[in-house]
Amino acid sequence: MSQEQLKVCAMYAVETLGLTKYFEKKGSKSARILAVDHVSFGVKEGEFFGLLGPNGAGKTTLIKILCTLIIPDEGTARVAGYDVMKQPDGVKESIGWLHGETGGRALYWRLSARDNLMFYAYLQNIPSDVAKKRIDALLDFFDLTKDADRLVKDFSTGMKVRVMLARTFLPNAPVLLMDEPTVGLDALGAIETRKLLRSVCKDLGKTIVFTTHNIVEAERLCERIAVMDKGKVVAIDTPLRLSEMTRRFLGVEVKVSGSQEDALKVLERVEGVKRVRNVQSEEDHTVVQLEVVNEDEALTRIPEALKKNGIRLIGIQVALPTLEEVFMSLTGGEKD
Repeated sequence: MSQEQLKVCAMYAVETLGLTKYFEKKGSKSARILAVDHVSFGVKEGEFFGLLGPNGAGKTTLIKILCTLIIPDEGTARVAGYDVMKQPDGVKESIGWLHGETGGRALYWRLSARDNLMFYAYLQNIPSDVAKKRIDALLDFFDLTKDADRLVKDFSTGMKVRVMLARTFLPNAPVLLMDEPTVGLDALGAIETRKLLRSVCKDLGKTIVFTTHNIVEAERLCERIAVMDKGKVVAIDTPLRLSEMTRRFLGVEVKVSGSQEDALKVLERVEGVKRVRNVQSEEDHTVVQLEVVNEDEALTRIPEALKKNGIRLIGIQVALPTLEEVFMSLTGGEKD
């Protein structure tokens, strides 16, 4: 590697160059599936970087390559300056890893939270005196001190995730690789986890690479986002710039009771409504998503039109684009 290349690598905590991975298709030794397709990006030190995409986009495969669990077929990747293929031990010593473990399955449920952390500290060769101090600090940070000696099997899903996060931070590594850490959590648990991750990145200066299929979650957490689709990175930018790219998909969501047919007739005639994007019938109400010219004007005109026509409005809000719409825009699947 040239001196110039070394300087480029030093700028990033995580870097991939043409990273590619194939898997054999089930039932066929000759057919292959392209899971990661020549992916290149760099993550700066201390950056909260998101990999956004649906299931099957290649996010988890990419994270596992960065963790040295999967060997790429083409390209290279470096984590904290270490090559994932040539220097795997250096990579392992530089990362904390959390993968989507619905319900905390990777924890030992018949051990306490403290004993789980002690066990993982032993596996990672952390000296016992250092491990004890670090575990006490992590239990306090994640508000687990009072439950530290309870069996994990008695914990809620949110508490199990907190133990897994504590385990991820146990080696005090500079780079944290997190594969859908909020999967399986209820709304409150997900909010709590996001707050903890923001705090860790900001207060402790960790570099975080975070995968999610939730566009709202990515927008709220990440400084930059790489959008993945079918193994490719189709866009990398800040959340603001990505949302501007999909601005034409924004609209409003209206929840009404009464006749769905009557409501749709009124909504379609409101000035500034371009089209009905989606209609969902619930037990006692209807949810209608509309594409509009101007959201602010629609938020005023729609309630007035519904009231004038005797249709009860339950709620109205700006509707964020769906992942499918974002991908259609970014990959050129929809033409103007």
